[in-house]
Amino acid sequence: MHAGLRIVASFGALGVLLSATPGLAAHTVTLPGGAVVAVHLTSSLSSSTAKAGQTFGIVASRPTVVNGWVVVAQGAAGKGKVVAATPAGKSGRQGSMTIAFLWIYGADGSKIPLAAINRSNTGKNKTGSSNAANIAGTILLGPVGLFAHNFVKGKDVTIDPSHAFSAYVDHTVSVTAKAQYSGPR
Repeated sequence: MHAGLRIVASFGALGVLLSATPGLAAHTVTLPGGAVVAVHLTSSLSSSTAKAGQTFGIVASRPTVVNGWVVVAQGAAGKGKVVAATPAGKSGRQGSMTIAFLWIYGADGSKIPLAAINRSNTGKNKTGSSNAANIAGTILLGPVGLFAHNFVKGKDVTIDPSHAFSAYVDHTVSVTAKAQYSGPR
């Protein structure tokens, strides 16, 4: 029995020793609301196929550091959602898409809520091409040419993983950081 207690006591001493070792100790850090977290999508998203309410993956593009401690690691996963999406249409109408970032994992595994700031984008408007097609169609085809503009399609919006965004922490949270930042300053 006494040998078992010594082993437990030894492991306890080892735990105290490890937690006192610099660089191995965790540190509670306050991540302020409004702090920037650089993110990108994990896969492409297009206004031609996206649907409102659809969720998508995001990843931290670089570490988020507070007072020298990593609170969101580079590569940390998170989620976003499509708020609205409209595919490009006839008559040169461009596609549009609005997305929002929901949350990202902190260094301690907690979900850090991101501000519900919508980001919108629209595709290339081709209404000028549509009007030109209408005029040219009328000249070449007579009255039937008035409908030529229906065959000019606008451009859809596509967001690929190479596009970086700034997401913002929704409100102040505490994160248990386990690593100090050692990258470029």
